Amino acid sequence: MNPIAEFSSGPTYLLRGFALLRERSLRRYVVIPIVINILLIAAMVSLLGWGLDRWLDAWLAGLPDWLAWLEGVLWWVGIVLSTLAFCYVFTLLANLIASPFNGLLSGRVEELVTGRAPDSGMSLTREMADGVFGELRRLRWYAGKALSLGLVSLVLLFLPLVNLAIAPLWFAFGAFMLAFEYLDQPMGNRGMAFDAKIARLRAHRWRHLGFGSLVTLATAVPLANLVVMPAAVVGATLLYLETDTSEDAVNRAATSAPARRR
Repeated sequence: MNPIAEFSSGPTYLLRGFALLRERSLRRYVVIPIVINILLIAAMVSLLGWGLDRWLDAWLAGLPDWLAWLEGVLWWVGIVLSTLAFCYVFTLLANLIASPFNGLLSGRVEELVTGRAPDSGMSLTREMADGVFGELRRLRWYAGKALSLGLVSLVLLFLPLVNLAIAPLWFAFGAFMLAFEYLDQPMGNRGMAFDAKIARLRAHRWRHLGFGSLVTLATAVPLANLVVMPAAVVGATLLYLETDTSEDAVNRAATSAPARRR
């Protein structure tokens, strides 16, 4: 599948995740993540949301005169990056708190779709602890990548027109990051190693980028963001399962091809 088709197929999984949330057998796994979202959004808006304009004004007021020409660009870059930061910080915190429950939701979705539950080879308590420690390891990985992108952005900032690429670069990074965040649930339910998770994400990067892009946009929409997390867990589980199935089909075809030629 070409990159455009791969990318365009990704967002459909979040939409299917929203649709599957109506399934009665999933409701008890969805309630806790939604409650966590409501409390966390209320706290973050109270702490950060109302002070955004004042923060941007204070930041731009501190610019030296020789950078005055950058003010318009920096205003929009600041708005976009602040919105993205809210989405990403909210998602990371919400998933850190809800990761044990999201793992259970993902496992229930897989059982509902395939008729069998995933087996990580670990006890339930170990699985829940592994979810929390896995979240912390991802945070460390994200921080390293964000630092590298931050240095690139600092260089681009002083290049007219080229600096307009800063916000799209951060959006793409955040979309991939959120795809990893939610796909980790079905991968973690199988006890998959961290390096193997990264390799799988990169193997289907365009599909995962498309999925993460819609998750990012949906997280920024008021009210919709209350149910994005469980919908994204459901959608990511479907994405993982169907990607896994398509890979198996390709492998079977490749294996049987020599036999047919004989």
